[in-house]
Amino acid sequence: MTASQLTPDTDDVRLGGASRVWRAVVLIVACALFVGGSLVGDDPWWPFGPWRMFATATKPTGAVSVMSVEVQTTASRSWTAVGLNPPSIGLNRAEIEGQVPQIVHDPSRLGTLAESHAELRPDSPRWTDVRLVRRSTVIENGRPTGQLRMQVLAVWHRGQGNKP
Repeated sequence: MTASQLTPDTDDVRLGGASRVWRAVVLIVACALFVGGSLVGDDPWWPFGPWRMFATATKPTGAVSVMSVEVQTTASRSWTAVGLNPPSIGLNRAEIEGQVPQIVHDPSRLGTLAESHAELRPDSPRWTDVRLVRRSTVIENGRPTGQLRMQVLAVWHRGQGNKP
């Protein structure tokens, strides 16, 4: 380090010309990516583009939907909602929700949930029937109306592929 690189009265080191140039180039490129991503980007552009789920608003009138899995067991023939979590079925809710089109196309996939539950919870009653349900809460002007809609998307019965 030469004396010319030190500022008077301090021990601070000044950046050389090349260091300042490459830092400026990185800053300009990052700014261009953020501006471009904000204007035309979408989820795949992240972190330079917005995640649409966080960058858009929900319509104030419509429905908010969630998926649920309901089962009938050897102990009860009434449909009961079960937790979509690793201790119950070995998967997270997002992993089920990400497979909705495939489950609707091939309901035997629900049988794998019954298999997983039987392995994870061997002392629990076995699931004889499993169904995927979309529950929608109707909202109007940003407030729930109290109206609930339920749509069964897929049903699996024991003996219909996948033996738990």
